[in-house]
Amino acid sequence: MKRFLPILFLLVSCVCVSAQEESSPVEVNGDQVQYSATDSKVVASGNVIVKRAGVTLYCDRLEFDRTQNVGVAEGNVVLVRGDGGRLTGDRMIYNFTTMKGDFVQAKITSKPFYGAGEKISKDANNHIHLQNGYITTCDHDKPHFRFKAPKVDIIPGDKAVARNMTLVLGKVPVFWLPKYTQDLKHKKPMFTITPGYDKDWGSFVLTGWRHYWNDQINTVLHLDYRSKRGFGEGADLNYNNTRFGSGFMKMYYTQERLKENTKFFYDYNNNNDEPAIEKERFKGEWRHTWDVDDNTRAVWQYYKLSDDQLLKDLFEREYEKDSNPPTYFLLTRGLSTAGTLSLRSDVRVNRFTSAVDRLPEINYLLPGRKILGSGFYWKNSTTYSNLAKLEPSPMANRYETERIDTDNEISYPFKVNIFELRPFVGGEETYYSKTLTKENNNTVRGIFKTGADVSTKFFRVYDVKTDLFNLDINRLRHVITPSVAYFYTHDPTLESSKLVQFDSMDNLALRHGMTYGLENKLQTKRANKSEDLLRFLVTSDFYLKEDSHKGGFNNVVTKTDLIPNQYVTFYADTYYDTLEEHLSSANFDVYFTDPGNRWSFGFGKRYDREVDDQITSQLNYRINQKWYFEVYERWDTDRGINKEQQYSIVRDLHEWEGKISFNHKDTDGDSIWMIFTLKEFPEMGLNFGTGFNRRKAGAL
Repeated sequence: MKRFLPILFLLVSCVCVSAQEESSPVEVNGDQVQYSATDSKVVASGNVIVKRAGVTLYCDRLEFDRTQNVGVAEGNVVLVRGDGGRLTGDRMIYNFTTMKGDFVQAKITSKPFYGAGEKISKDANNHIHLQNGYITTCDHDKPHFRFKAPKVDIIPGDKAVARNMTLVLGKVPVFWLPKYTQDLKHKKPMFTITPGYDKDWGSFVLTGWRHYWNDQINTVLHLDYRSKRGFGEGADLNYNNTRFGSGFMKMYYTQERLKENTKFFYDYNNNNDEPAIEKERFKGEWRHTWDVDDNTRAVWQYYKLSDDQLLKDLFEREYEKDSNPPTYFLLTRGLSTAGTLSLRSDVRVNRFTSAVDRLPEINYLLPGRKILGSGFYWKNSTTYSNLAKLEPSPMANRYETERIDTDNEISYPFKVNIFELRPFVGGEETYYSKTLTKENNNTVRGIFKTGADVSTKFFRVYDVKTDLFNLDINRLRHVITPSVAYFYTHDPTLESSKLVQFDSMDNLALRHGMTYGLENKLQTKRANKSEDLLRFLVTSDFYLKEDSHKGGFNNVVTKTDLIPNQYVTFYADTYYDTLEEHLSSANFDVYFTDPGNRWSFGFGKRYDREVDDQITSQLNYRINQKWYFEVYERWDTDRGINKEQQYSIVRDLHEWEGKISFNHKDTDGDSIWMIFTLKEFPEMGLNFGTGFNRRKAGAL
């Protein structure tokens, strides 16, 4: 018969399964096909292809029993699933009704994983079971590394579980585990190790060991060593419950021995040998988020530190993000069209910091709502706060008050020709049970507010079409949006100098002025969507003579986004102080990317009149398919010194990436570290390096 000739009877009645079985047909094609009516068998040979229910089978020869719906395939057997995974082997028995099959001397491909075993079975749930085999992310016939085990269970897209597992590098067994579970959804590794050297830490090795207990809980154990500080250990618990929310707990502890001490243990036989001075340091944190229902969310965070330098000394990335993380509880309830109600509680747990306790703070927020059928809108915010301001230990100063604040505003938005206007009037009243002086206790501070916003929009379309320099311009639209806002806030009936300053609500003063804004946009259409090529915004406040600030223009602020194509981007912002007549700050970043993805270059400037003037740059360059390097520089133009430089060389090791980095800081000295990362698990390596942080469009 001709190649790939469909068997007619298989599509009509001969392969129809009985009524209690699934009735999806099995389609068999091959160079030669024979049918035996006596035993209801089909024998196909030569480029055999069998298809049924999203599964395709390829082989050299197939015997198919239509009564059992079972096929025996031999020679270059390949079973391809609908998700792209495949099983290959010398021989396979497969049931096309239950979708179960057994392979002998088989291999499995389920990217990013590869595996092999003496026997591989596929069950009805599409789960794969390996016997006396291995799994790896290396696609070589002889993988560089593998997780070897007598039994491996793989649930594609979910997890892989190996029992009695041994990690083998080449032919060398490295370590053994009774059970190893690898998550296939989040690509987070089981084990991480980062060695290196740092001026403050000395030689160090940081490790992390992840274990997945089930789909909802996984833990990470940390054991770290720093030659100038000693050992540190910690544990992370990550959990996710569909009913009660998700979160994490992290604990870290170290009995630190400072770098001046070189001996870890006291020698009682030597009276001249003084014991090392130890310092107990620790960190504990818990963050939980719970969506109680569609309208209610609860969030709480607990953050305890042993001292105010712990994050800076041991967790620099966390320190840069937030040097004093708060402990709080927040419950928010959406009231549909009736606004939002929230309950917040803040409490100080680290006595070495100053803080404001809120025990509790209750807020009701009503956004602009139309008043009956009129064109007027009412906005309200009402807050009750039980406040206590605490000074850092050992200072014992404590300031308390109960504060009730209500802020109301009535507006009337309307349009006149091409102008959109929104005049408003309102007032804010605040009750204080205690102030700085007893005679002002139990008082109400009142503030009157009014103002108006005006804006309009002009645009023009230019019939321009070009792809010069990969611009992909399909007509241009220029949009100009000018705006003016007038604001007036009367002097409060109780000046802020008589109040304890818990937050910005206690520092209100007379304000009278205008805010001017002018936005320019240049847009084009790409893939039937409007995209901004250029956005330029300039704004400034103009204070009238009654304002508490000096009259006249205040800072003139400009913000620029320029994204002509995917290979060039530019961001900039400037702040000009008109009162002092000088530039307060100016920042810009420009990025270039090679269309061939061989190199990328970023250049930026950070100028702050009160701090410093810095230039930063980063170059990534791929030498060839195996090697690439990164160079980062940070130059202080005021002092004429290189404040920081980092050099990294990366080697592609097939399924691994090996990276060695050297970092030098003007204030902190030198650091060097080495990281090996599985390419399929980019979160494996710990990031100690400095990067040229790219800002997102619109983030200025």
